[in-house]
Amino acid sequence: MRKWMCLLMVLIACVMQLKAQSVSYTYKPFAEEGCTVSYTPVIVENEAYIVVSVQSDRLVFSDNPTMMVRFFNTDQILQLEGKKLNTTSSNGGILIGNVLVPYTDMKAMAQFKITEDQIELFTKGVEKIRLSIFPIAHERVFKSDKIGMSLFQNYQVAKDKAKNF
Repeated sequence: MRKWMCLLMVLIACVMQLKAQSVSYTYKPFAEEGCTVSYTPVIVENEAYIVVSVQSDRLVFSDNPTMMVRFFNTDQILQLEGKKLNTTSSNGGILIGNVLVPYTDMKAMAQFKITEDQIELFTKGVEKIRLSIFPIAHERVFKSDKIGMSLFQNYQVAKDKAKNF
């Protein structure tokens, strides 16, 4: 029994470590433009990227997506040009009484190249973020920093892992 408890604790720690590599939030979950957005910093061949994943029922990235970020206590706006990675979808249905209600779940991903100087701006905190997705542009305004500092810290962890291979 003790071995199983130790194994369970190790498994939970591993899952939490993997989850800690990205920053995500859910925006208007029951509205038409509702989605879950996840931001993950990645280092590939000494180049830094922010991989953005949008999970919803209809939102997809354009061929040349853009991400605009405004930071707290500054007039600086960071505009990043990106590359669409892929979009996956799954269809299903829920039976409610005698009625079948269909649903679609889509996951769209894009990567945005970022420099060391640009990632430093995230320490100021993200006040507003806008993603160019279709059919409705995703825009979120924060009253306090929810993703800026966490994204910067996750970038530092990814950079350390890339250096200490």
